[in-house]
Amino acid sequence: MKHALPVGIVILVLAGRSSALAHHSHPNFLLDQEVSIEGDIVELKYANPHVVLKIRTVDGLVYTAEWQAASWLLYHANVTLTTLRVLDHVVVSGAPSRDPESHELVRLKQVRRPIDGWTYQVIQKKPVEPSSKR
Repeated sequence: MKHALPVGIVILVLAGRSSALAHHSHPNFLLDQEVSIEGDIVELKYANPHVVLKIRTVDGLVYTAEWQAASWLLYHANVTLTTLRVLDHVVVSGAPSRDPESHELVRLKQVRRPIDGWTYQVIQKKPVEPSSKR
């Protein structure tokens, strides 16, 4: 009985970790590819775990684009509840679904509003080479 509590805590921590990893793994998406769509926002949900944009393209297709967490966007990119609005015309780039009929994007690299030039963009950092000095 003495070890029941620590073992229970370890199980909870590992279960939460695997759940978070599964949540961010996106196995049904082509994470090594990037596509862009352009259209008008028809629905916007600012919520955790992710902000979700629904965008209608000129040919009438509605795409679902999963962005970052609302709290992350506010803290790191100053994206607020009023930064984007329904009917804003945007260009969004991200990883497409393996199923092209699903019309979904994840891991958005860029969200741009052409009318005023507002842009959110992921800046890729170059890997740091290990130093040979000791």
